[in-house]
Amino acid sequence: MADVTPVIACLKWGKGYPTIYTNTLYRAITDTTSVAVRFVCITDDASGLADGIETRDLPFFALDRPLWTRGMWPKFAICAKDMFPAGTTVLYMDVDVQVTGDLAPMLQHITDHGGLHVPQDWHDTHERWFPKLFANERITHGAVIGLIAGEQDHLYDMVKNRGADMIKEFGNDQVVFHNHGYKRQYLPKGWVLSFKKSLAWHFPTSLFLQPSRPPSDCMIVSFHGQPNPQDLIQAPFKKWGSPEKFGYFPVRWIKDYWARYSCDTDR
Repeated sequence: MADVTPVIACLKWGKGYPTIYTNTLYRAITDTTSVAVRFVCITDDASGLADGIETRDLPFFALDRPLWTRGMWPKFAICAKDMFPAGTTVLYMDVDVQVTGDLAPMLQHITDHGGLHVPQDWHDTHERWFPKLFANERITHGAVIGLIAGEQDHLYDMVKNRGADMIKEFGNDQVVFHNHGYKRQYLPKGWVLSFKKSLAWHFPTSLFLQPSRPPSDCMIVSFHGQPNPQDLIQAPFKKWGSPEKFGYFPVRWIKDYWARYSCDTDR
């Protein structure tokens, strides 16, 4: 009988995020998740990965590799047929997220409802304060994706043989997940938050207040765009962030997380 233990999956390819990100994520999940899971890294280079991390080879993509980051097209590897045993609950997350709570409720939610589970892209501060002035609908964000293996095979099949014309047609991978995912539905609000949109303060408040700690019902914090997590644990007076939201000091709750789950031997 096939092993249908829930899978938590990530991608590692290229030089953008070194192995320390994958290993840190794995250790955090192992420490905080109250149910048995398999942690699987889909990668073209398994060197340096911590013991206990399973690996799968990146499947075929016709899209030229330099264009993979015009969107994040390799993410459709999680939908490739036979990547995971059919019926397995799969929770994908970007390697630069921070796990802030037990993932068992999210895994059970995916199992119970089936379909494709994604966070809705987050509103920025000014959009939350003045919703009538900024009423544009936010769609799927791809930092976290939940699915049942075998239900979303068509998504990989849609993109695997496509070239640059795919980028012109769709724009990015999130549009494909949003418009073509089987039974696509949003994860409950608050389970996945954005660091820069949900927790960081605008200038000049950011000069006086540290980014907020995630609330107790948050399970994952996404660090899409800038800053990256390691920017936030540097020594004081090194600027991090965007022109609107930035700081000059390490963020204590992020620094504590990396001190706990990363190792000097990771690269």
